Formats: sequence, structure tokens, C-alpha cells
Amino acid sequence: MKESLRSYIQSRANEQQLSLSEVCRRADISRQTLYSLHQVPHKLPALQTIVGLASVLGVHPLRLLQLVFDDLPVTPQVKQRHKRGDQGAFIGGSIPDGSLVLYGQRFIKTWELQNVGRVPWENRYLQCMDDELTVINRRTGKVLAIHENLRPDVNRIPLPHTPPGETVTLSVSFTAPTMPCTCISYWKSVFEDGSMCFPKAQGLSVVVRVSSLATSAFEA
Repeated sequence: MKESLRSYIQSRANEQQLSLSEVCRRADISRQTLYSLHQVPHKLPALQTIVGLASVLGVHPLRLLQLVFDDLPVTPQVKQRHKRGDQGAFIGGSIPDGSLVLYGQRFIKTWELQNVGRVPWENRYLQCMDDELTVINRRTGKVLAIHENLRPDVNRIPLPHTPPGETVTLSVSFTAPTMPCTCISYWKSVFEDGSMCFPKAQGLSVVVRVSSLATSAFEA
């Protein structure tokens, strides 16, 4: 049976002998926010909620994001492409998770990917998924801006033609928030129509800690 985000959070809380009320308190979220997680994928959580829960539960935010995107529907076209052997692998990148950046600092995150399948990558893009994870006010129906997050210069970049076996390097410029926090930006490979190339894959991310310290862990 496929594990849900809500059941995974409950399991991790039990392992750490934490009540759900305590998890909410430490993650600085309401019980209603936690209960709303059972509405995934019809209602997606805010990135800050994911980051806060991951910190409390002692897991990487991508583990929780993976469970969120596992519930998104897979189109017949994507299923057919996977039958043909369409696969990708993360090789490496810059800016390790948890790196320290300054208020408002600009920096470049780089990812290196390899086409490990049998299908050439053509007409594909790397797309920011941060806008897909948000909070909606049930009473007004309006999107709520919970806090500042990382701001990418662009929300979609093209992938060059990549034959099977070859690697590709992708870079995105970000600007950090002007307040102390830990934030994440999440990216997925998509086709021209916006459908995800690898909907069940973990995706790519950048996770940084924003601080007012005089020096950061890397040069912008």
C-alpha cells in the first residue's frame, strides 16, 4: 500500500515519541494545517510547512516533497515514455544543502544530470515547482503569502538536447529572503506542455539557511 504524507508524518512522530500537537508546536504550524495534509494532491501544502515539518521530524524536506508529488496523477503519455526507458539521474551540484547565505544575497545553484535511459531528452525544461506548493484560505479562496522564500531569476530553463549516456549542467540564479529562515526551492523536469517528465522522481532542490552573519559559507 502506498504511503501517504500524513501517515509518514505520524510514523516519524511516533518513532521520536512526539505527539502531533508537539510536532505542530515545534514546526510552528496549526493543527488545521496538519490535518489539511490529507487533501493532497487536491490542496498542496506550503513549502515553509514542508521545511518546518522536515526539521522537526529529522528528515530531508525532499522526502516529504516526494510523498506530495507521488500523489499527483500520471498521464498516459508519461507512462508510455517510461515504458520506452526514459530515465535520469542526479550526478552532483554546487551549494550543499544547509549552506549559509546572507540576507538578500544572490547566488547560483548548479545541478548536473545524466540521461541514463534509452530516450534522448528533447524539448524539455527544468521548472520551479514552488508555486505549486502553497496555502489557500478556505474562507476567501485567496492564496496566502506565508513568508518570503528564495526568488529564482527565472521559473523555467530549457534543457539542451541530451542523448542517452550524456550529462547536462543546469544553473539557476537565486536571491535569498531578507529575514532569517531555512528555505527550499524545488524543481522538476517537464515537457513543453508542463507535464512532468519524471513525476515519481525526487526532483532537484536547493536548501539554504539565511542569516545576518558577516560571512557566508560560499561566495556569490
